[in-house]
Amino acid sequence: MERIQVTSKERLQQLRYTGVTEERLQYVYEYRNILLTLVDPIVDELYEEISRIDSLREFIQRHSTLERLKTTQKRYLQQCFEATIDDRYIQSRYNIGRAHSEIGLHLEWYLATYTKYIDIIYKYVSQVLPEQTIHILLVIQAIFSFDMQLTLEAYKAAEIEKAAHPLRYELDKLLQMNGITNQDLENLDQFSGYISFRIDSIMENFHHSLIRRLGEESHYSVGLLQKEQHLDYVRNFLLQFFQQKVYDDLEAFFFIIRDWSRLVIEQRCHENFFHIVAESICEALKKVFLTKEYIHDFHFVQYIDSFERFSKFTLAIMNEILRPYLFLRDFDFLDIYAYEISTIDFGRITWIDDKMKRLLKKLGMNDKRPIGRRCYELLHNRPVPCAECPILKESEPMLTTLGNDRGLNYYKIRMLPQTKIFELSRALMVIQDVTKESKVMFDVLERLLQLADYRDDDTKNHVHRIGMLSGMLARLAGCNEQFVSNIETAAKYHDIGKVGIPDYILKKPGKLTKEEWESMKTHVVIGHQILVNLDLPVIQMAANIARTHHEWWNGGGYPNGLKGEEIPLEGRIVAIVDVFDALLSKRIYKDAFPPEKVKEILSDGRGKQFDPKLTDLFLAMWDDFIDARESLK
Repeated sequence: MERIQVTSKERLQQLRYTGVTEERLQYVYEYRNILLTLVDPIVDELYEEISRIDSLREFIQRHSTLERLKTTQKRYLQQCFEATIDDRYIQSRYNIGRAHSEIGLHLEWYLATYTKYIDIIYKYVSQVLPEQTIHILLVIQAIFSFDMQLTLEAYKAAEIEKAAHPLRYELDKLLQMNGITNQDLENLDQFSGYISFRIDSIMENFHHSLIRRLGEESHYSVGLLQKEQHLDYVRNFLLQFFQQKVYDDLEAFFFIIRDWSRLVIEQRCHENFFHIVAESICEALKKVFLTKEYIHDFHFVQYIDSFERFSKFTLAIMNEILRPYLFLRDFDFLDIYAYEISTIDFGRITWIDDKMKRLLKKLGMNDKRPIGRRCYELLHNRPVPCAECPILKESEPMLTTLGNDRGLNYYKIRMLPQTKIFELSRALMVIQDVTKESKVMFDVLERLLQLADYRDDDTKNHVHRIGMLSGMLARLAGCNEQFVSNIETAAKYHDIGKVGIPDYILKKPGKLTKEEWESMKTHVVIGHQILVNLDLPVIQMAANIARTHHEWWNGGGYPNGLKGEEIPLEGRIVAIVDVFDALLSKRIYKDAFPPEKVKEILSDGRGKQFDPKLTDLFLAMWDDFIDARESLK
């Protein structure tokens, strides 16, 4: 009997390249009876090793059981020792690779497992076949290498499928998680003709069941459809669901489910109504097909079971879609506003809640129709998406200001987590009013800034000029308007740490001693510590500036000796502007430098103390910065 029974020329070539030959497989086959006795201890030891790794143990618990995996692995090792490779074997290994890819098992697991496998096989085979061990091991390694190639192909195909059809990929995963198999889909195929043939009886029983279940709870269907229209819709849906095999086109079916969910989100239908409809349909099917006429055929029980499973899968998707919206409705007392945007036609508003409508009215935007508008146009008056958008950056909430003639308020905008399949096309955004907290925070920081001003008269106007001049340089460097706005505020706090420096150092008219200079340098650390735990993005920028505006481009600065682009952009900008304004200002220990001398110092510091590109931009617009500073004095 041939050990290789493969029909594909490509696979035969692949086997040869990996060293799997007829002769080598025959060699292992001759010792199969001895090798098969080693299967149980080898696999037991392998999984004993695997179970010691917390991440793998947890992964196994989520997707299977240890005993089930050991049974599968023992069957695989038996196939290796029986040394026969055919088309069925190849397809089986490929399918297992696809399944593992879809549940998120990393390729590294395969590599580590095969390596450990070889070690354990060597340990046991060498005890019973010492002279043949090396030869047998080389053959098993060749088989493992071939199998690994099949696994890589499966993973690659799964990744391509995921990239090309992300929605289908996620829905397929949900099908598996809900226990729906290919057999269930085949059962629905078989059921199709019977549904069409008995549709009148099904609808009659459905109507009776629905009325009984609804009882007096008329609010379930308020605003949905008139009764006759509703019955017609269910009838047509059932016929088309089976005749057109909608269950085979999960992407199209998802959009139907999303439309149903929209009825609940827009409060045109109670969320329990669809559960009642599904239960009523299943009850109607049982009354029609589990009768004397059909009861002798056990297939009808299977058909109805499969339909019930698919109904539960449908409701599970609806529940996933609705969960965040129902949370917002049930916790209406929270000071948050919600809106939904498309992530495909990016930024287009597709839904807003009642509280968001009131907020738009408060902001004077009630005359604008929000649905269909871009969120960045409506809320931020921008022609392009915000650079800090939580969706684009997948980061912390975005802080923004919105206001009217009565003043500005601070708001945090964040994305509310949803199910993966819904986030492929939509994003649910929430806005939280943080004006009170922000004002308290800024009031405290302003008081600290005033204290620093009071203790060091030289910095009183300096900090405000630094803010405006930093904004100018940021804009010149091509930064977006949000960055410019933030740095105009954040740069003012660059020396806030001086509140922790003793007066005798701050106000000393002469040169500082080495010890005094070391003390003075700690103001950057003190400033960072004051600001770093405040979670507003603009204050986080201020913390970065406080810590890094004395770092040098060549690494010769303090406190951490950062160099080049290790220094955040905001720190590099303020470093230039701070020196520029400080040298042009009269201080207790020096007179103001003439502008040409300051320009020379900045030019000499290019590529040493200062970012060379930013320095070039600053010097190119020198007169503008001089004029701006004079206007701010």
